[in-house]
Amino acid sequence: MSSIPAIPNLFIVPGQTHIDYEALYAIATAYAHSGLLLSDHGKQTGHVEFTFPAIVCTSLAIELFMKFFLMLDKADQEDPVRKHDTGHSLTKLWDKIKPEYKSVIAGMFGHSGGTPFLNATERRIELFAERLKGIGDEPFIHWRYIYESDATSVMSHAAVAEVLNALRNAAEYIMRQRFTACAETND
Repeated sequence: MSSIPAIPNLFIVPGQTHIDYEALYAIATAYAHSGLLLSDHGKQTGHVEFTFPAIVCTSLAIELFMKFFLMLDKADQEDPVRKHDTGHSLTKLWDKIKPEYKSVIAGMFGHSGGTPFLNATERRIELFAERLKGIGDEPFIHWRYIYESDATSVMSHAAVAEVLNALRNAAEYIMRQRFTACAETND
C-alpha cells in the first residue's frame, strides 16, 4: 500500500447544497462502501483494529443517509428551507423523516431486493426503529472517540450494517424512481 493518497485532491463546487440530495447520496454511499472496504481489509490482514474506522464510516453513512431523506423532502418543497439538518442524534433525525420515506426504509429493512416490502408498514417501522435505537443514538460520535470512553463498549458492525443497508437500499430505490421519472419527463 502506498503512503501517498491515490486521489490527492478533491474539488468541491458549491451549488444549492441545501437541496443537493444527489451529492449527499453519493457521499453517503462512499462512506458506506468505505466501511465495508475497511472491514474486509481488517479480515484479510488479520488486523481487527480496522473495525474501528469501519464502524465510524458505517455510522457516518447512516447519519448521512438519514439527512439525505430530509434533504430530499426539502428539495421537493416549492420554497425549500435553506438550513441543513444538523446534529448526530439518529433518533432526532429519524423523527424528522416523512412517514412515506420511513415506510420505504422500513420496507427495505432485512430485505435485499430492489423494491421495498410495503405490507405491515407500522410493524416494520417499529422493528427498524428498535434496531436503530439498539445501535445507539450517536454511534458516529461514540465510535469516533471510543478511546475517550471510560466504559466498556460492545460493537456489532453487523447490527450497524443492517441499519445502513435498509437506509442505503431505500435511498437507492428512491434515486432510481426519480431517475426514471426524470427520464420519462424528458422523452
